[in-house]
Amino acid sequence: MLSFYKDQSKISTPGKFKEIFDDLPDSISDLCEIVQNTFNHIFWIQKVENYGFTLKDIIEKGRNHSKELNLRTLEEKLELLFSLNDTPITLPRDKIDRVVGNCRDFSLMLVSMLRHKGIPARVRSGAGRYFYPLDLERYEDHYVCEYWSEENNRWIMVDPQLDELQRKVLKINFDTADIPYELFPDAGRTWRVFRKGNIDPHNFGIGDDWRGEVFVLNKLIMDLACLNKVEVLAWESWGICHDVKNLEKLGYEDFDELAEKISKVNSPEAFFELKNMFENDSRYKVPENYKPWFLEF
Repeated sequence: MLSFYKDQSKISTPGKFKEIFDDLPDSISDLCEIVQNTFNHIFWIQKVENYGFTLKDIIEKGRNHSKELNLRTLEEKLELLFSLNDTPITLPRDKIDRVVGNCRDFSLMLVSMLRHKGIPARVRSGAGRYFYPLDLERYEDHYVCEYWSEENNRWIMVDPQLDELQRKVLKINFDTADIPYELFPDAGRTWRVFRKGNIDPHNFGIGDDWRGEVFVLNKLIMDLACLNKVEVLAWESWGICHDVKNLEKLGYEDFDELAEKISKVNSPEAFFELKNMFENDSRYKVPENYKPWFLEF
């Protein structure tokens, strides 16, 4: 299982930019700073007071922010980065010359750098609880990086998106390089929280429309994909996701079983069962000739 996560995927590989990862620092915090020097999160450049510019400034430079967001592979992201500014990734660059992205992109790059170092790592799709006060019981769509620490003999979750400004605005009081699991339930645990029925389903999601049980089911499939090294864009869907509006007719039991396996993925037995499901079950496997749809922002 650990060997599986040491290798790059078709999406995480830096490809022709592989050599720029050869002299990276070893500390997670230093690697996160490099990731933060690569991307601008689209939601955080809505206000000029955050980083000194807005999406309007990027558009006025002739850039297509939607196209930047929809680039699926890290190699494509890096190619764009260096076309904007050829500053090495280890040196500070003008903030406006970073690629427009979202939480998935930050996590994908950290995963790629760790795999390059031979460290098992994977993107996780779930719901962050630290974007709102905890008493609101609000679960926000989010992606993080999870890596295997040989020293600690455990998987550790990292949020490489949260730079100093974001930590201050969100009043983060925990180590974002070692996120407590209760603050970022993976999709399996998010489903189980949802199924207990003690929280309004609309507390799960993002935006006004992508909320509730439809969102939670889609996250299950997307986390299953990420665990199989298909590091999806945040808006992808296929298979059973197209039937989520008929969730009650489909029945909850199969998804309860899937959520249970995802929450136990660190056991080799559950890992190989999830791998088999993803590769062979028509409800979950990526269809032949599949292409992600282009989301216009």
